[in-house]
Amino acid sequence: MLLRLSTDFRRAMDLSLVLEQEGIPHELRRVEDAHWALQIDDDDGARAQAALAAFEQENPIEVRRPERVLHPITGAVASGVAFGLALVAIYLRTGPESPGSPWFDRGSADAAAILRGEWWRSVTALTLHADAGHVAGNALLGGLLLALLARSVGAGVGSALMLLSGVAGTLAAAGLVRRDFISIGASTAVFGALGALAALPRDSRRIWLPLVGGLALLAYLGTSKRADVAGHLCGFVAGMLAGAAVRFLPPLRSRAAQACLAVTAASVPVVAWLAAFR
Repeated sequence: MLLRLSTDFRRAMDLSLVLEQEGIPHELRRVEDAHWALQIDDDDGARAQAALAAFEQENPIEVRRPERVLHPITGAVASGVAFGLALVAIYLRTGPESPGSPWFDRGSADAAAILRGEWWRSVTALTLHADAGHVAGNALLGGLLLALLARSVGAGVGSALMLLSGVAGTLAAAGLVRRDFISIGASTAVFGALGALAALPRDSRRIWLPLVGGLALLAYLGTSKRADVAGHLCGFVAGMLAGAAVRFLPPLRSRAAQACLAVTAASVPVVAWLAAFR
């Protein structure tokens, strides 16, 4: 009778040694190139099963954790650089914040306007910046965080997570503050990327390290006098929720799918601006 069928030769040898010690005649042979079979006489079945059951209880098979998938570093770096250059290019077109600017009049994240239904502001506000220092900081930090995110989940998924958390954070902040809330800048999306990185699957023994680091950066970079504290905090939380959701999804390995997702994420601000000036 067939007692065990294993794909692990070392495990099959261990089981064979157990039977040998019990004095149970058996045969260990290879089956179909990838399996090892233990066969015994039918009369020895009960004794052999008991011996192997006791051994397996004391020596359970270790379940190997799936290796973390790392996406190509070239695509990750390219996505980060593209993000930074896009922010700078938009800033060169819109200029700094100024009274009467149609870009800021139609694109700022005005809570009252957003709650009236002007949804595009939650997207367009992420592309506007008050001055050169503002855009430079978001371009550099955001590009770095997006590159790290893309290295973990791919450029397409990373871009989608960053955009989604930025938009969700802006909407949440507008809903919470409701009035006297007008914000601009990609900071909400940047902190969303930070939150997503903090929530992505890691070794359980170190699961708190990225979270603590993320909160420390949030406290250091996101709470200055001019900072949009509500937007930063909501973006960070939205990013954490989005990153945690990724844990339950299979990795997206297709480069074509990643590219399509990245293009889609990049197209959303274009659509939002078209809606702003329609």
